[in-house]
Amino acid sequence: MLRLLLFTTAAALVVSLPASAREPDTARTIQQLEDGIQNKAPATYFALATELFRNNQKDEAAFWYFVGDLRYRASILAKAQGSDASEEQYHFSFVSQSVGEAIFESANHHPSVLVKAIDRALAWDQEQPNGYTSKVQFGAEYERARQELLALEQRIKEGRTPVPAKKGSGRGLLSW
Repeated sequence: MLRLLLFTTAAALVVSLPASAREPDTARTIQQLEDGIQNKAPATYFALATELFRNNQKDEAAFWYFVGDLRYRASILAKAQGSDASEEQYHFSFVSQSVGEAIFESANHHPSVLVKAIDRALAWDQEQPNGYTSKVQFGAEYERARQELLALEQRIKEGRTPVPAKKGSGRGLLSW
Protein backbone atom coordinates (compact mmCIF):
# COMPACT_ATOMS: atom_id res chain seq x y z
CA MET A 1 0.00 0.00 0.00
CA LEU A 2 2.91 2.31 0.75
CA ARG A 3 4.20 1.88 -2.82
CA LEU A 4 0.79 2.81 -4.19
CA LEU A 5 0.69 5.91 -2.00
CA LEU A 6 4.20 6.96 -3.05
CA PHE A 7 3.48 6.32 -6.73
CA THR A 8 0.19 8.21 -6.56
CA THR A 9 1.76 11.17 -4.77
CA ALA A 10 4.64 11.38 -7.24
CA ALA A 11 2.30 11.15 -10.21
CA ALA A 12 0.05 13.86 -8.78
CA LEU A 13 3.01 16.18 -8.31
CA VAL A 14 4.17 15.67 -11.88
CA VAL A 15 0.67 16.24 -13.24
CA SER A 16 0.26 19.45 -11.23
CA LEU A 17 3.38 21.07 -12.73
CA PRO A 18 2.93 23.27 -15.78
CA ALA A 19 4.00 21.55 -18.99
CA SER A 20 6.87 23.97 -19.52
CA ALA A 21 8.31 23.10 -16.11
CA ARG A 22 8.07 19.36 -16.82
CA GLU A 23 9.58 19.29 -20.33
CA PRO A 24 13.28 19.62 -19.41
CA ASP A 25 12.88 16.90 -16.82
CA THR A 26 10.97 14.47 -19.03
CA ALA A 27 14.03 13.01 -20.76
CA ARG A 28 15.83 12.68 -17.44
CA THR A 29 12.81 11.00 -15.83
CA ILE A 30 12.49 8.55 -18.71
CA GLN A 31 16.21 7.75 -18.51
CA GLN A 32 16.04 7.23 -14.74
CA LEU A 33 13.11 4.87 -15.13
CA GLU A 34 14.84 2.91 -17.92
CA ASP A 35 18.19 2.56 -16.13
CA GLY A 36 18.37 -0.94 -14.67
CA ILE A 37 14.67 -1.48 -15.23
CA GLN A 38 15.21 -5.25 -15.39
CA ASN A 39 15.70 -5.22 -11.62
CA LYS A 40 12.91 -2.82 -10.71
CA ALA A 41 9.38 -3.42 -9.46
CA PRO A 42 6.73 -4.03 -12.13
CA ALA A 43 5.03 -0.70 -11.38
CA THR A 44 8.14 0.99 -12.77
CA TYR A 45 7.27 -0.26 -16.26
CA PHE A 46 3.86 1.40 -16.02
CA ALA A 47 5.46 4.63 -14.80
CA LEU A 48 7.82 4.53 -17.79
CA ALA A 49 4.92 3.82 -20.17
CA THR A 50 3.05 6.79 -18.70
CA GLU A 51 5.99 9.16 -19.17
CA LEU A 52 6.59 7.96 -22.73
CA PHE A 53 2.89 8.30 -23.58
CA ARG A 54 2.79 11.84 -22.22
CA ASN A 55 5.88 12.59 -24.31
CA ASN A 56 4.00 11.38 -27.42
CA GLN A 57 6.14 8.23 -27.76
CA LYS A 58 3.06 6.05 -27.90
CA ASP A 59 4.57 2.97 -29.56
CA GLU A 60 7.32 2.83 -26.94
CA ALA A 61 4.72 3.41 -24.25
CA ALA A 62 2.74 0.42 -25.51
CA PHE A 63 5.89 -1.73 -25.53
CA TRP A 64 6.79 -0.89 -21.91
CA TYR A 65 3.16 -1.24 -20.84
CA PHE A 66 3.12 -4.83 -22.08
CA VAL A 67 6.49 -5.61 -20.49
CA GLY A 68 5.02 -4.27 -17.25
CA ASP A 69 1.84 -6.28 -17.73
CA LEU A 70 3.82 -9.48 -18.20
CA ARG A 71 6.15 -8.90 -15.28
CA TYR A 72 3.37 -7.74 -12.97
CA ARG A 73 1.31 -10.84 -13.75
CA ALA A 74 4.30 -13.08 -13.09
CA SER A 75 4.96 -11.29 -9.81
CA ILE A 76 1.35 -11.64 -8.67
CA LEU A 77 1.27 -15.31 -9.60
CA ALA A 78 4.54 -15.86 -7.73
CA LYS A 79 3.09 -14.17 -4.64
CA ALA A 80 -0.28 -15.91 -4.92
CA GLN A 81 0.36 -17.84 -1.71
CA GLY A 82 1.64 -14.77 0.13
CA SER A 83 -0.23 -12.35 2.32
CA ASP A 84 0.39 -9.31 0.13
CA ALA A 85 -0.99 -10.88 -3.06
CA SER A 86 -4.34 -9.08 -2.88
CA GLU A 87 -2.64 -5.70 -2.42
CA GLU A 88 -0.48 -6.40 -5.48
CA GLN A 89 -3.54 -7.44 -7.48
CA TYR A 90 -5.33 -4.23 -6.56
CA HIS A 91 -2.33 -2.09 -7.50
CA PHE A 92 -1.90 -3.99 -10.78
CA SER A 93 -5.57 -3.56 -11.61
CA PHE A 94 -5.42 0.16 -10.87
CA VAL A 95 -2.34 1.00 -12.93
CA SER A 96 -3.17 -1.49 -15.66
CA GLN A 97 -6.60 0.00 -16.24
CA SER A 98 -5.45 3.59 -16.05
CA VAL A 99 -2.38 3.31 -18.25
CA GLY A 100 -3.75 0.53 -20.44
CA GLU A 101 -6.95 2.35 -21.26
CA ALA A 102 -5.08 5.29 -22.74
CA ILE A 103 -2.72 3.04 -24.70
CA PHE A 104 -5.53 0.88 -26.09
CA GLU A 105 -7.58 3.94 -26.93
CA SER A 106 -4.71 5.59 -28.82
CA ALA A 107 -4.15 2.43 -30.88
CA ASN A 108 -7.87 1.77 -31.33
CA HIS A 109 -7.78 1.80 -35.12
CA HIS A 110 -4.34 0.22 -35.40
CA PRO A 111 -4.35 -3.17 -33.65
CA SER A 112 -1.10 -4.03 -35.44
CA VAL A 113 0.63 -1.48 -33.18
CA LEU A 114 -0.53 -3.41 -30.12
CA VAL A 115 0.44 -6.77 -31.62
CA LYS A 116 3.90 -5.47 -32.48
CA ALA A 117 4.29 -4.06 -28.95
CA ILE A 118 3.28 -7.39 -27.40
CA ASP A 119 5.69 -9.32 -29.62
CA ARG A 120 8.52 -6.93 -28.70
CA ALA A 121 7.63 -7.18 -25.01
CA LEU A 122 7.67 -10.97 -25.06
CA ALA A 123 11.02 -11.03 -26.90
CA TRP A 124 12.58 -8.41 -24.60
CA ASP A 125 11.41 -10.21 -21.49
CA GLN A 126 12.74 -13.51 -22.79
CA GLU A 127 16.21 -11.99 -23.28
CA GLN A 128 16.39 -9.92 -20.09
CA PRO A 129 16.86 -11.07 -16.50
CA ASN A 130 14.33 -10.14 -13.86
CA GLY A 131 15.89 -9.10 -10.58
CA TYR A 132 12.47 -8.58 -9.01
CA THR A 133 10.75 -11.93 -9.68
CA SER A 134 13.06 -14.85 -10.40
CA LYS A 135 12.34 -16.53 -13.72
CA VAL A 136 14.09 -19.67 -12.49
CA GLN A 137 12.28 -19.96 -9.19
CA PHE A 138 8.90 -19.02 -10.68
CA GLY A 139 9.16 -20.58 -14.14
CA ALA A 140 5.61 -21.95 -14.16
CA GLU A 141 4.19 -18.60 -13.07
CA TYR A 142 6.17 -16.84 -15.77
CA GLU A 143 4.92 -19.25 -18.41
CA ARG A 144 1.32 -18.66 -17.32
CA ALA A 145 1.84 -14.88 -17.50
CA ARG A 146 3.32 -15.24 -20.99
CA GLN A 147 0.35 -17.37 -22.08
CA GLU A 148 -2.08 -14.75 -20.74
CA LEU A 149 -0.31 -12.06 -22.77
CA LEU A 150 -0.38 -14.29 -25.86
CA ALA A 151 -4.13 -14.81 -25.32
CA LEU A 152 -4.58 -11.03 -25.19
CA GLU A 153 -2.63 -10.73 -28.43
CA GLN A 154 -4.91 -13.30 -30.04
CA ARG A 155 -8.02 -11.38 -28.94
CA ILE A 156 -6.55 -8.21 -30.46
CA LYS A 157 -5.83 -10.04 -33.73
CA GLU A 158 -9.43 -11.28 -33.79
CA GLY A 159 -10.68 -7.72 -33.41
CA ARG A 160 -12.03 -8.11 -29.90
CA THR A 161 -11.33 -4.94 -27.93
CA PRO A 162 -9.57 -5.97 -24.73
CA VAL A 163 -10.19 -2.74 -22.83
CA PRO A 164 -13.50 -0.97 -23.38
CA ALA A 165 -13.09 2.72 -24.07
CA LYS A 166 -14.80 4.83 -21.45
CA LYS A 167 -16.02 8.28 -22.31
CA GLY A 168 -15.86 11.14 -19.88
CA SER A 169 -13.34 12.92 -17.73
CA GLY A 170 -10.79 11.25 -15.52
CA ARG A 171 -10.00 8.37 -17.81
CA GLY A 172 -6.63 6.87 -18.51
CA LEU A 173 -3.07 7.66 -17.53
CA LEU A 174 -3.82 8.40 -13.91
CA SER A 175 -5.72 11.56 -14.74
CA TRP A 176 -7.16 12.67 -11.46
